[in-house]
Amino acid sequence: MIDQRLREFAQSPDRFTSLSADVERFVDGRVCVIQGTVWAGVSSVRVEPDEVEALVEEVRRRVPPEKLTTWWLDPDARPADLHERLLALGFEEPQDRGALLHALVCVEAPPDGPADVEVRRVATFDDHLAAVEVMWETFETPLGRREQQRRHLRTEFEAARAAGVPATFLARLDGRPAGVGRSIYSDRGVFLIAGGVLPWARGRGIYKALVRARWDDAVARGTPALVTEAIVDTSYPILTRVGFVEVGTIRRLEDRR
Repeated sequence: MIDQRLREFAQSPDRFTSLSADVERFVDGRVCVIQGTVWAGVSSVRVEPDEVEALVEEVRRRVPPEKLTTWWLDPDARPADLHERLLALGFEEPQDRGALLHALVCVEAPPDGPADVEVRRVATFDDHLAAVEVMWETFETPLGRREQQRRHLRTEFEAARAAGVPATFLARLDGRPAGVGRSIYSDRGVFLIAGGVLPWARGRGIYKALVRARWDDAVARGTPALVTEAIVDTSYPILTRVGFVEVGTIRRLEDRR
Protein backbone atom coordinates (compact mmCIF):
# COMPACT_ATOMS: atom_id res chain seq x y z
CA MET A 1 0.00 0.00 0.00
CA ILE A 2 1.41 3.38 -1.06
CA ASP A 3 0.55 6.11 1.43
CA GLN A 4 -0.68 9.54 0.38
CA ARG A 5 2.57 11.32 1.26
CA LEU A 6 4.57 9.13 -1.12
CA ARG A 7 1.92 9.39 -3.84
CA GLU A 8 2.03 13.18 -3.52
CA PHE A 9 5.84 13.15 -3.58
CA ALA A 10 5.91 11.02 -6.74
CA GLN A 11 3.42 13.23 -8.57
CA SER A 12 4.96 16.60 -7.55
CA PRO A 13 8.53 15.91 -6.37
CA ASP A 14 9.89 19.43 -6.86
CA ARG A 15 7.78 20.70 -3.96
CA PHE A 16 9.47 18.43 -1.44
CA THR A 17 13.11 17.89 -2.40
CA SER A 18 16.22 19.44 -0.87
CA LEU A 19 18.05 21.98 -3.06
CA SER A 20 21.66 22.94 -3.72
CA ALA A 21 22.74 26.59 -3.68
CA ASP A 22 22.59 26.90 -7.49
CA VAL A 23 18.90 25.93 -7.58
CA GLU A 24 16.08 28.18 -6.40
CA ARG A 25 12.44 27.43 -5.71
CA PHE A 26 9.30 29.51 -5.47
CA VAL A 27 6.21 27.74 -4.17
CA ASP A 28 2.77 28.84 -3.01
CA GLY A 29 -0.74 27.46 -3.25
CA ARG A 30 -0.88 28.07 -7.01
CA VAL A 31 2.42 26.78 -8.38
CA CYS A 32 5.93 25.50 -7.76
CA VAL A 33 8.71 27.01 -9.89
CA ILE A 34 12.18 25.53 -9.59
CA GLN A 35 15.16 26.62 -11.67
CA GLY A 36 18.83 25.82 -12.05
CA THR A 37 21.57 27.30 -14.20
CA VAL A 38 20.12 26.40 -17.61
CA TRP A 39 16.68 24.90 -16.91
CA ALA A 40 13.41 25.51 -15.08
CA GLY A 41 10.46 23.36 -14.06
CA VAL A 42 6.89 24.38 -13.26
CA SER A 43 4.62 22.00 -11.35
CA SER A 44 1.75 21.74 -8.84
CA VAL A 45 -0.39 24.15 -10.83
CA ARG A 46 -3.66 24.92 -9.01
CA VAL A 47 -5.42 27.96 -10.49
CA GLU A 48 -8.80 28.96 -11.84
CA PRO A 49 -9.37 28.96 -15.62
CA ASP A 50 -9.25 32.75 -15.85
CA GLU A 51 -5.88 32.80 -13.99
CA VAL A 52 -3.86 30.65 -16.40
CA GLU A 53 -2.58 33.42 -18.66
CA ALA A 54 -1.54 35.58 -15.71
CA LEU A 55 0.33 32.63 -14.18
CA VAL A 56 2.18 31.98 -17.44
CA GLU A 57 3.27 35.61 -17.58
CA GLU A 58 4.38 35.50 -13.94
CA VAL A 59 6.50 32.41 -14.58
CA ARG A 60 8.04 34.04 -17.64
CA ARG A 61 9.03 37.01 -15.51
CA ARG A 62 10.63 34.72 -12.91
CA VAL A 63 12.55 32.55 -15.40
CA PRO A 64 15.05 34.07 -17.87
CA PRO A 65 14.07 33.30 -21.49
CA GLU A 66 17.31 31.43 -22.24
CA LYS A 67 16.40 28.67 -19.79
CA LEU A 68 14.42 25.71 -21.11
CA THR A 69 11.19 25.81 -19.11
CA THR A 70 9.14 22.63 -18.74
CA TRP A 71 5.66 22.47 -17.19
CA TRP A 72 4.72 19.24 -15.40
CA LEU A 73 0.97 18.63 -15.19
CA ASP A 74 0.13 16.12 -12.45
CA PRO A 75 -3.27 14.39 -12.07
CA ASP A 76 -4.54 17.12 -9.71
CA ALA A 77 -3.46 20.07 -11.89
CA ARG A 78 -6.12 22.74 -12.29
CA PRO A 79 -7.93 23.75 -14.36
CA ALA A 80 -8.78 20.36 -15.83
CA ASP A 81 -8.08 21.62 -19.36
CA LEU A 82 -4.72 23.19 -18.44
CA HIS A 83 -2.89 21.16 -21.10
CA GLU A 84 -5.12 22.50 -23.87
CA ARG A 85 -4.92 26.06 -22.55
CA LEU A 86 -1.12 25.98 -22.51
CA LEU A 87 -0.97 24.64 -26.06
CA ALA A 88 -3.21 27.53 -27.12
CA LEU A 89 -0.71 29.92 -25.52
CA GLY A 90 2.12 28.59 -27.70
CA PHE A 91 3.53 25.79 -25.55
CA GLU A 92 4.96 22.76 -27.38
CA GLU A 93 5.39 19.04 -26.85
CA PRO A 94 8.81 18.18 -25.32
CA GLN A 95 11.66 17.55 -27.73
CA ASP A 96 12.85 14.59 -25.63
CA ARG A 97 9.73 12.49 -26.37
CA GLY A 98 8.67 12.70 -22.72
CA ALA A 99 5.19 14.12 -23.29
CA LEU A 100 3.62 11.57 -20.94
CA LEU A 101 5.37 10.24 -17.85
CA HIS A 102 4.33 7.61 -15.33
CA ALA A 103 4.88 8.46 -11.66
CA LEU A 104 6.32 5.40 -9.89
CA VAL A 105 7.04 4.44 -6.28
CA CYS A 106 9.23 1.68 -4.81
CA VAL A 107 9.04 0.75 -1.11
CA GLU A 108 10.76 -2.65 -1.14
CA ALA A 109 14.37 -3.51 -1.91
CA PRO A 110 14.94 -3.98 -5.67
CA PRO A 111 17.17 -6.86 -6.81
CA ASP A 112 20.95 -6.55 -6.80
CA GLY A 113 22.76 -5.54 -9.96
CA PRO A 114 25.35 -7.78 -11.68
CA ALA A 115 28.62 -8.35 -9.86
CA ASP A 116 30.70 -7.01 -12.76
CA VAL A 117 29.04 -3.56 -12.60
CA GLU A 118 30.68 -1.09 -10.23
CA VAL A 119 28.53 1.80 -8.98
CA ARG A 120 29.98 4.60 -6.89
CA ARG A 121 28.73 7.97 -5.78
CA VAL A 122 30.55 10.80 -7.57
CA ALA A 123 33.02 12.50 -5.24
CA THR A 124 35.53 14.21 -7.55
CA PHE A 125 35.20 16.79 -10.31
CA ASP A 126 36.71 14.36 -12.83
CA ASP A 127 34.01 11.81 -12.03
CA HIS A 128 31.42 14.59 -12.26
CA LEU A 129 32.63 15.42 -15.77
CA ALA A 130 32.51 11.75 -16.74
CA ALA A 131 28.95 11.43 -15.40
CA VAL A 132 27.79 14.53 -17.27
CA GLU A 133 29.29 13.25 -20.51
CA VAL A 134 27.39 9.98 -20.03
CA MET A 135 24.15 11.92 -19.45
CA TRP A 136 24.68 14.06 -22.53
CA GLU A 137 25.31 11.03 -24.72
CA THR A 138 22.51 8.95 -23.21
CA PHE A 139 19.89 11.67 -23.61
CA GLU A 140 21.28 12.97 -26.92
CA THR A 141 21.60 16.48 -25.51
CA PRO A 142 21.97 19.04 -28.34
CA LEU A 143 25.42 20.56 -28.72
CA GLY A 144 24.14 24.05 -27.96
CA ARG A 145 22.73 22.99 -24.62
CA ARG A 146 25.94 21.11 -23.79
CA GLU A 147 27.99 24.24 -24.36
CA GLN A 148 25.53 26.31 -22.34
CA GLN A 149 25.79 23.91 -19.40
CA ARG A 150 29.55 23.35 -19.74
CA ARG A 151 30.20 26.87 -18.44
CA HIS A 152 28.46 25.97 -15.18
CA LEU A 153 29.87 22.49 -14.50
CA ARG A 154 32.34 23.52 -11.81
CA THR A 155 29.71 25.68 -10.06
CA GLU A 156 27.16 22.86 -10.19
CA PHE A 157 29.65 20.36 -8.78
CA GLU A 158 30.67 22.60 -5.89
CA ALA A 159 27.07 23.47 -5.06
CA ALA A 160 26.02 19.81 -5.08
CA ARG A 161 29.00 18.81 -2.93
CA ALA A 162 28.21 21.50 -0.37
CA ALA A 163 24.49 20.69 -0.16
CA GLY A 164 24.68 16.93 -0.64
CA VAL A 165 22.16 17.11 -3.52
CA PRO A 166 21.86 16.00 -6.16
CA ALA A 167 23.85 12.86 -5.43
CA THR A 168 25.24 11.44 -8.66
CA PHE A 169 26.03 7.74 -9.09
CA LEU A 170 28.37 6.62 -11.88
CA ALA A 171 28.37 3.01 -13.08
CA ARG A 172 31.43 1.47 -14.69
CA LEU A 173 31.68 -1.69 -16.74
CA ASP A 174 35.14 -3.08 -17.56
CA GLY A 175 36.54 0.08 -16.02
CA ARG A 176 34.69 2.40 -18.44
CA PRO A 177 31.95 4.89 -17.53
CA ALA A 178 28.79 3.17 -18.72
CA GLY A 179 25.75 4.59 -16.91
CA VAL A 180 24.60 7.28 -14.55
CA GLY A 181 21.75 8.13 -12.19
CA ARG A 182 21.01 10.90 -9.72
CA SER A 183 19.19 11.07 -6.38
CA ILE A 184 17.49 14.13 -4.95
CA TYR A 185 16.70 13.79 -1.26
CA SER A 186 13.54 14.55 0.68
CA ASP A 187 12.27 13.60 4.10
CA ARG A 188 9.62 11.57 2.22
CA GLY A 189 12.11 9.47 0.26
CA VAL A 190 14.48 9.84 -2.69
CA PHE A 191 13.58 11.17 -6.14
CA LEU A 192 15.49 9.39 -8.92
CA ILE A 193 16.38 11.40 -12.01
CA ALA A 194 18.72 11.32 -15.02
CA GLY A 195 19.12 7.54 -15.14
CA GLY A 196 20.65 6.26 -18.35
CA VAL A 197 23.08 3.80 -19.89
CA LEU A 198 25.33 4.30 -22.90
CA PRO A 199 24.29 2.26 -25.98
CA TRP A 200 27.39 0.03 -25.98
CA ALA A 201 26.68 -1.09 -22.40
CA ARG A 202 22.94 -1.75 -22.55
CA GLY A 203 21.56 -5.17 -21.72
CA ARG A 204 24.18 -5.80 -19.02
CA GLY A 205 22.13 -4.89 -15.93
CA ILE A 206 23.65 -1.46 -15.41
CA TYR A 207 20.36 0.36 -15.00
CA LYS A 208 19.28 -2.21 -12.41
CA ALA A 209 22.58 -1.74 -10.55
CA LEU A 210 22.08 2.04 -10.46
CA VAL A 211 18.59 1.62 -9.00
CA ARG A 212 19.85 -0.76 -6.31
CA ALA A 213 22.75 1.55 -5.38
CA ARG A 214 20.35 4.44 -4.87
CA TRP A 215 17.97 2.26 -2.86
CA ASP A 216 20.83 1.27 -0.55
CA ASP A 217 21.71 4.95 -0.21
CA ALA A 218 18.08 5.80 0.64
CA VAL A 219 18.01 3.08 3.31
CA ALA A 220 21.30 4.32 4.79
CA ARG A 221 19.89 7.83 5.18
CA GLY A 222 16.69 6.55 6.82
CA THR A 223 14.25 7.24 3.96
CA PRO A 224 13.63 3.81 2.38
CA ALA A 225 11.40 4.84 -0.52
CA LEU A 226 12.15 5.74 -4.14
CA VAL A 227 10.02 7.79 -6.52
CA THR A 228 10.63 8.55 -10.17
CA GLU A 229 8.95 9.43 -13.45
CA ALA A 230 9.35 7.12 -16.44
CA ILE A 231 8.55 6.98 -20.14
CA VAL A 232 6.57 3.88 -21.00
CA ASP A 233 8.84 2.68 -23.83
CA THR A 234 12.18 3.30 -22.10
CA SER A 235 12.73 2.92 -18.35
CA TYR A 236 9.15 2.03 -17.36
CA PRO A 237 9.38 -1.74 -18.10
CA ILE A 238 12.67 -2.07 -16.22
CA LEU A 239 11.42 -0.17 -13.19
CA THR A 240 8.16 -2.11 -12.89
CA ARG A 241 10.10 -5.38 -13.12
CA VAL A 242 12.30 -4.41 -10.16
CA GLY A 243 9.42 -3.43 -7.88
CA PHE A 244 8.13 0.04 -8.77
CA VAL A 245 4.35 0.60 -8.89
CA GLU A 246 2.51 3.31 -10.79
CA VAL A 247 0.65 6.05 -8.89
CA GLY A 248 -0.39 8.40 -11.68
CA THR A 249 0.54 10.01 -14.98
CA ILE A 250 2.09 13.38 -15.70
CA ARG A 251 1.93 15.40 -18.91
CA ARG A 252 4.75 17.72 -19.91
CA LEU A 253 4.92 20.78 -22.12
CA GLU A 254 7.77 23.14 -22.94
CA ASP A 255 7.62 26.92 -23.06
CA ARG A 256 10.38 27.61 -25.59
CA ARG A 257 10.93 31.33 -25.88
